[in-house]
Amino acid sequence: MNTLELKPGDKVGVFYYDSVRIGTKAEIEVIERISPTGQVTLSNGKRYTSDGKEIGAVEPSYLWTLDKIQPILEKIETLERQKEAERQTYLASPEGRRKQAVNDTVKAAIAALNQYGWYADIDGHMDAIESEIEQIIKKYVSEHEPTS
Repeated sequence: MNTLELKPGDKVGVFYYDSVRIGTKAEIEVIERISPTGQVTLSNGKRYTSDGKEIGAVEPSYLWTLDKIQPILEKIETLERQKEAERQTYLASPEGRRKQAVNDTVKAAIAALNQYGWYADIDGHMDAIESEIEQIIKKYVSEHEPTS
């Protein structure tokens, strides 16, 4: 990508690599300014060299054209929808409903204790009571079927 051909206000793709060098994140950003040497500054403040590599990052992101980034964005969106569908399917299952009921009940019990002045202390007593509440609720939901 030749950054000297870009102008402030143009949209550009930003591609991120994960630790195994497979891209898992991409987004579209707006160019704020371009230096005479071709360094690009995006509206989010990140700066890129004239060859499109992020400046000062341990695992840098890269500038790509919109044509090149669009299929990646679509793939990421498809994967996210698939994960959400799997999560919803799990939550609709009896096991998922039990787990969600346990989590919500424990959260509500701890919130009620916190509301009336029992906060987690440095000795970790709130963690202990949270674990005990969780075990009691898990036992209950495993022994009883839901009414609806």
